[in-house]
Amino acid sequence: MKVLGKTLSYWWEKAGGLLLGIVALVIIWFIKPNFSNWKPFIVEFPAIGMCAFGFLLTFLGIILQGNSETIKWMINKEDLFNRFVTFNKKIVVVSFLLSLYACFLGYFDFQGIKTMFSTQIVTICKNILIGLFCGLFVWFITDTIQFIRIFYVLIRNKQ
Repeated sequence: MKVLGKTLSYWWEKAGGLLLGIVALVIIWFIKPNFSNWKPFIVEFPAIGMCAFGFLLTFLGIILQGNSETIKWMINKEDLFNRFVTFNKKIVVVSFLLSLYACFLGYFDFQGIKTMFSTQIVTICKNILIGLFCGLFVWFITDTIQFIRIFYVLIRNKQ
C-alpha cells in the first residue's frame, strides 16, 4: 500500500517515532502525572541517553571505517546506506537532545517558580514538560528499535 507515492514502511521510518512521541505527549498531558514520581527516572536518563549516543556514534564509525564483505556490500547499496546513516544521525540527535532536556528538567527548581506564578500555572507547565519528555523518550525508543530492525534487514539481504 502506498501513501503519496511512498510505502507505509517509508513513512513509518520517516515519521513513525515522532508521531508516537506526539501521541505519548498528548496521553501524558491528559493523565496529569505527578512530577515527583517521574523525577528519579528523568534525573537518571542522561546516563542512558549518553550511552546510547556514544554507542550509536561508535557503531556508525565502525561501519564507515570497516572493510568487511558485509560493510562493503552495505556501502555499495548507496540509497539504502544513505538512509541508514541518516536514520542513525537522527537517533543520535534525538538521544543528545533528550539527555540535555532530562538534565535541565531533572534539576530545575519548580519551588522557586511557585513564588512568581500561581500553583495552577506551575502544575500545567510541569505536565507539559513531563509530556514533552515522554514524547521525546517514545520517539527515541521507537526510532532506536526501527534502526536496529533496518540494520538486521540490511545484513539479512546481504546473505
